[in-house]
Amino acid sequence: MPGSPGAGPAAAPADVVLVVDHQLPTPDRDSGSLRLTRMIEQLTALDRQVLFFPSDGRAEPRYADRLRRQGVAVLVDQEQQVRFLRDQGHRIGLALLCRPQPALRLLGEIRDLAAHCTVVYDTVDLHFRRLGGQAALAERDGRTDRFRLRAQAETVRALELLLVRESEVTLVVSAEERAHLESLVPGADVRVLSNIHAPVVAGAAPAEGARVLFVGHYQHAPNADAARWLAREIMPLVRREVPEAVLDLVGSSAPEEVTSLAGEGVVVPGWVPDLGPVYARARVAVAPLRFGAGVKGKVGEALEHQVPVVGTTLAFEGMGLEHDCHVLMADTAEDLAAHLVRVLRDDALHGSLVRRAVPRLRDRFGPEEARRTLLGLLAEAGRARR
Repeated sequence: MPGSPGAGPAAAPADVVLVVDHQLPTPDRDSGSLRLTRMIEQLTALDRQVLFFPSDGRAEPRYADRLRRQGVAVLVDQEQQVRFLRDQGHRIGLALLCRPQPALRLLGEIRDLAAHCTVVYDTVDLHFRRLGGQAALAERDGRTDRFRLRAQAETVRALELLLVRESEVTLVVSAEERAHLESLVPGADVRVLSNIHAPVVAGAAPAEGARVLFVGHYQHAPNADAARWLAREIMPLVRREVPEAVLDLVGSSAPEEVTSLAGEGVVVPGWVPDLGPVYARARVAVAPLRFGAGVKGKVGEALEHQVPVVGTTLAFEGMGLEHDCHVLMADTAEDLAAHLVRVLRDDALHGSLVRRAVPRLRDRFGPEEARRTLLGLLAEAGRARR
């Protein structure tokens, strides 16, 4: 749909895919955006016309231009979005609604103005599981925000389950989340479309030195919590054994609570446009996530670059990775620190983890898996069941 979304002759319904998310994808800043960008690349490679509606009313030029270079039409103004649905809703065969609030915002208009359209709710991750884990941690620690977080989790749970019931198909990123949703909404059509990882970097050699890498978008609460725990409790234990160890807290939108962690043995460079050199000098990546949901992009990205990963059990959920075979897992500061020390010191362990994990990543998260799921959705486009 080059140029104006309204340009050109009417297309067959299945040829137009509407994507709605909270903002334009920022694939160099967060894992969810990278997954969506790769999904859109698959759709355009399949000769589908893609129209993108951001819910925040913004179009930062470099991200809007990136989409347009892919042949994606972008319509930013919310009134124009509704006008398009009113005038040309018949052109949309598939609506991919990402995350709870953006999905809720336009679900009614899409049902009324593009009645034939197949609605797909893309959870990205199950938000209520992430918020529930955050609430449980606050309750464990006796924090004053525990009641607010629990109420927020329950509200989002009700919203997400409503969206599952009102959509033809729901997408999740792991078999675990599919089973969880199917138990809550019997009869729901829930399918897995996980993170999409590019071919691994060939010929990477183990980095010298003792740099420990954590990558995250710090407006995402699990990442900010992990950074604090890592810098305050885990790395001091590591540095007792490996005094030269340095932690790099890399990523976008770091608040003061994260930037203030910088100090002896902790570097906070913020957002880095090209993570390749960052991974090249990292000896080990770490993912000490204490709450969250979905499949963690930081784990897959590290393995793409042949960097071994140490993390909590939660960090590897849905990835089919095994402790002491593909990765090292632990759920206490002491055990995570011990695992980091092992990888920092042991070249043989470093190499064996990477050799086993990289083929698993390729088999489970290659582009072919996503393509099969998208082809199935496109085959059903324009066949709303309600």
